[in-house]
Amino acid sequence: MDLQSLVNAHQHRFSETEREILAFMLENEEFVAESTISSLAHKTFTSTSSIIRLTKKLDFSGFAELKYFVKNSLANAQPKNPDFVSSGKDDILKTLQNLEHTDLTPILEKIHQAKTVYLFGTGYAQRNAIQEFAKSLLACGKFTHVIPAKSEFAGSTSVMTAQDVVVIVSLSGNTESVIETVRALSLRKIPMVAVTAQSVNFMASTADYALHYESTPTRLPASKSAYHSFVALNVLLDYVVRQYIDFVEKED
Repeated sequence: MDLQSLVNAHQHRFSETEREILAFMLENEEFVAESTISSLAHKTFTSTSSIIRLTKKLDFSGFAELKYFVKNSLANAQPKNPDFVSSGKDDILKTLQNLEHTDLTPILEKIHQAKTVYLFGTGYAQRNAIQEFAKSLLACGKFTHVIPAKSEFAGSTSVMTAQDVVVIVSLSGNTESVIETVRALSLRKIPMVAVTAQSVNFMASTADYALHYESTPTRLPASKSAYHSFVALNVLLDYVVRQYIDFVEKED
């Protein structure tokens, strides 16, 4: 397990300040592996006591043990995206491994009990993925509503109730244009499931439930920006549907 996986496993335990510290740590793991607790506190504009509390929430005895963990995971890490073809396979395998260690029962129960399952994707690829997910849930007898755009997402909050569930699919989980809508849903106690790539992010920490998929960024010759494959996202959603079918059969 690496630091990212560890953070994902404890997603709902962190305060806003702790999430900011973790975001810095994930971007600067080499620094963390060699730094002192005072240096890390200085870099993150926090106190040593804040760092100590965070290490406890990550189930370490102290900062020294956290440092050892990060240093060891870096030493065992594979080079990022050494092969474009194999990275797709790795994304799928890692996503499935994470799912197999995740208790989906609360999410499956929430979907089963929901009057309406609202689904929203923050980008084109995410919307395509949830369209197929919605079709599969409809085939299982669940009433679904795919929200096509951000403005409709914001406008739909008034008709959503605590008896519904909202599934939000994103890459970063920090899409600025929908943050206020997510906050509004949280304030109204509307159940949310955030499906995001592996990262510390706003949506995952705000939602009631969070699922993560792998999407290794790849530099392509014809593009200056990183390319993200969403094959693992489709695998994740398919896995949830299969688990839901099994769950319903056992319930019946």
